[in-house]
Amino acid sequence: MRVSFIVPVFDTEIDVLRLCVNSVLKAAGHEHEVVLVDDASRRPETRAFVDRCADSSIENLVVLRNTENSGVSYTLNSAASAATGSLLAPVDHDDVVVSQGFDQLLRCTRYHNSAWTYSDEIQVDAKGFLIRRMFKPDYSPQLLRSTMYINHLQLISSSLFESVGGYREEFEGSQDHDLALRLSEHATPIHVNTVAYLWRRTNITYSVEHGRIRESSIDASKLALQEHFDRLGLTANVTPHYLRPSQELPLQATGTFISRIQVESIPKCSIIIPCRLGTITMVDGRGIVVLEHCLQSIRQSLPESDQPSIDSPEVEIILVLNHSDDSQLADRIIQKYGLQGVSICDEPGFNFARKCNLGAAQASGEILVLLNDDTDMQTTGWTSHIISLLQEEDVACVGGMLLNTDRTVQSCGDNIGRNSAVHYAPEPIASSVGDAMHRYIADHETTSITGAFFCCKKKTFDALNGFSTAFPNSFQDVDFCLRVRNRDLRCIVSPHVRLLHFESVTRNPRVEKSTLTALRHLHAPTMASVDPFALHRYEKIKVSVFTLTGIRYYLGRGKRCFKSVVWGLVVHMMPGPRHPRSVMKKHSIKI
Repeated sequence: MRVSFIVPVFDTEIDVLRLCVNSVLKAAGHEHEVVLVDDASRRPETRAFVDRCADSSIENLVVLRNTENSGVSYTLNSAASAATGSLLAPVDHDDVVVSQGFDQLLRCTRYHNSAWTYSDEIQVDAKGFLIRRMFKPDYSPQLLRSTMYINHLQLISSSLFESVGGYREEFEGSQDHDLALRLSEHATPIHVNTVAYLWRRTNITYSVEHGRIRESSIDASKLALQEHFDRLGLTANVTPHYLRPSQELPLQATGTFISRIQVESIPKCSIIIPCRLGTITMVDGRGIVVLEHCLQSIRQSLPESDQPSIDSPEVEIILVLNHSDDSQLADRIIQKYGLQGVSICDEPGFNFARKCNLGAAQASGEILVLLNDDTDMQTTGWTSHIISLLQEEDVACVGGMLLNTDRTVQSCGDNIGRNSAVHYAPEPIASSVGDAMHRYIADHETTSITGAFFCCKKKTFDALNGFSTAFPNSFQDVDFCLRVRNRDLRCIVSPHVRLLHFESVTRNPRVEKSTLTALRHLHAPTMASVDPFALHRYEKIKVSVFTLTGIRYYLGRGKRCFKSVVWGLVVHMMPGPRHPRSVMKKHSIKI
């Protein structure tokens, strides 16, 4: 497999361009080629460097020039047309390719004979100082529909690239997102867990100006997503998502989108609530009756409507009570809050999985919403998100973002792997983007969804025989999702649905060691490996400082922080962009 690195150039600063080209030449070695296309640069120093490249004796360096400035898409297509490799690797003119990571990316591409692979990357500023590490998940279709997370470095089969029509010039600024969406309709990319790229974030690019994403880029991505759904035969609404950095500043584009498939008919939703009557807890300094508070929040979250709508569909409440509870009293509580439904009593002895299955058997809705009674729905019209995301056949389960009573994040998916199963909450602040993949504002696939708010198609729940009673009080949700994923179905979390969760008010939250052991045994291949969506890469390590392990950890962390500070001072004191010596050494510079 020969790789052709395709590099568009336009008015690039000479130091940055020199670093970029030499890093690509180092990665290319003698086996691969580099195709450099100057898009009619105006800067004399840029043109002079391109001339030096053209006059060099490097056989696998091809230099082309556009007669007039034609844009990045046209330039990349010109480079791809001149390329002779079976794989294309687009590289921005101000970025750096990490040769060690590229070698690993190519190795995996060869091993899997893949038509499309992508690596992790690191964002750096104009001087080369670290901004953040971007550890990416395995292919996540819903995340790609929410934001362009794949980015760099990609290896794309030249035949696949040609078959989808290459880059489209009308999507300038979001041409990569448009291309990735079209590629995803023909091939499933493979993620390689290696850093192969340094992405330089400068003040002005095709898509960003002084830290803000250009509206033209947002419009291009929105159109690309709209056309993506059209090609799939789906009618969808695509809405850009905006955030306000602070109260003093206006709303700003985040580069993420809310994509919702329109439904032909409004399905009935069955909300199943395992509960115990009369449970009281303290929230914000006041006592609340847990079940009644939950039912009131459901009623308030469903807008008034004369006809069933996606925001307010036909809903039935199914209360699954303890054996000793009064079902007639429970029926009156349902009616008190203007809701329709029934209550049924469970067998003696608490068994959460059995309660959920009992409620599902009673349900008449097409969509099941398994909901803890110690929750408070915060999103009005939340059903529109759930119903839309469950429209596709390969989507089995949908969840939301769970918040603690102080509004910090409790869960935005589950991190499953390394013989553990924990809630995913990399940042406590719910108004942040969460992680480098923007998971607090972007729909995304996850390995498991918490049973506190668990939405599933009834036919899927029945096909898998519901929750396994082998996990009576914990991990029944994890077990179900792992069985779902074994059938190549997807589990999706939408952070646009948010609810408070007063964690385990009505039962003991302690997980028995035997239960965790059983989960590890029954799902050994999944539990032993790392989470495929790279959630573990963003979790903060919590170690007690009063242990030997903690002392070693914090000493190592302090050492790394000291090195970062020194490196930062060196970078900002010296002229020109800097880079780690492991990426490029003086003897590797050819031009």
